[in-house]
Amino acid sequence: MPKVIQDYREMAKEKIIESASKLFFQMGYNNAGMENIARDMGITKGTLYLYFKNKEELLNKTCKVNMDLLETNLKKSVSGNMITGIEKFFADEMKLPDYKKFYWIFALNEINVNNNIKEIIENSYKRYVKYISDLIENLKQDGTISESINSTDLARILIAFHNGVLISIMQGLDNPTATSIFNSGIRSLFGNRS
Repeated sequence: MPKVIQDYREMAKEKIIESASKLFFQMGYNNAGMENIARDMGITKGTLYLYFKNKEELLNKTCKVNMDLLETNLKKSVSGNMITGIEKFFADEMKLPDYKKFYWIFALNEINVNNNIKEIIENSYKRYVKYISDLIENLKQDGTISESINSTDLARILIAFHNGVLISIMQGLDNPTATSIFNSGIRSLFGNRS
């Protein structure tokens, strides 16, 4: 297949995934049909099936792409000082549209009925825990935090705290207040070091 056609196919898939992410978030997975996604894209339902064999495959890909984006943004933000890096990550996350920020909420609705989604979420969570645990280990080695801290437990606490703040936003907390709470919590956990 010529490179131009392959590039076009990849670009079209990305646009479909973007549309599906938005509609799954807005309408819920069960209510957002392939016809809704096709209509949003301005294409026929048949064309959509050239790229994804069914809605479940599209959901799987949507979850994977959005989780990879979150992980990439975390790695990009936390390249130097962990505290300011985590704060930057959260500030950048607040700039994302809601359907990217909260995509995992609609994915969680499927976790008990869709083993592929469950596996994607579980594997992503394990990657986040490992990545953040490794960062914490580096902080322990340079003396920023105590050697006695369990890195895996602290990583899980940070993830739970992050997700809790996001849920509070969905419950009506405004972004500036959420950011302030998040930053205060991070600085409290790490002894207000910068």
